[in-house]
Amino acid sequence: MHSSYLILKHVIDLLALYEQEESQQIDLEGFAEWMIARIKERPGLNKRYGKSKTGTGYAGQFDYVKNLDEKSRFLECISRISRLHDFYIRKYLEELPVNSRLEYLFLSTVGFMEKSKKTDLINIHIVEYTTGMDTIRRLVEGGLLQELPDEYDRRAKLLTLTAEGKKVLEQANQRLQVERNMFLACTSYNKWKKHLPVLEEINELHYMVYSKHADKPPAELSNLMDSLKHLYK
Repeated sequence: MHSSYLILKHVIDLLALYEQEESQQIDLEGFAEWMIARIKERPGLNKRYGKSKTGTGYAGQFDYVKNLDEKSRFLECISRISRLHDFYIRKYLEELPVNSRLEYLFLSTVGFMEKSKKTDLINIHIVEYTTGMDTIRRLVEGGLLQELPDEYDRRAKLLTLTAEGKKVLEQANQRLQVERNMFLACTSYNKWKKHLPVLEEINELHYMVYSKHADKPPAELSNLMDSLKHLYK
């Protein structure tokens, strides 16, 4: 929805209110004077509508992000990009047996590793145990993964792709290559590649902390990060 439309809708709403309050014949000048007086009485009526390169009218959302401090903005942008990526992946995977990024990641990881423990998948992709197990169960019940005995650990089972799983993974790979091209189509290669090392460094550091110190309380995590700062200057 463009900002010009939002402004026009706002004016129409105010005009309807003006007509209700005025018993005399209405005109544009009278409406303008009335509107200015009302805005002075209630400044909240003077809504601001952002204008971006894409012409979108969702200014309130972006005003919120831009009003955050720099660290919060940086992390919130990463979170929003991830959620948008999830949304597009679901759209591009429509009508395939896998319909979420997590299902695709599990399938792709098993394909890459050839054989994988369930807990390895869960830990690699940083998901809650129950969420990970539910995802694995759906892929097994859907005939995309199969469980085989682990020759080194009789208590455990290994996951491998079925023939159908390999076929679906190939289709998903093709679709998500298109999705990635779409997602970054308006951001130059040089721009996003320049920032990739920073994101990789943050990811590797916090994955290490998560893997080894997830049970620590907040105060200990803060102290740990303070002790590591000199390694990441």
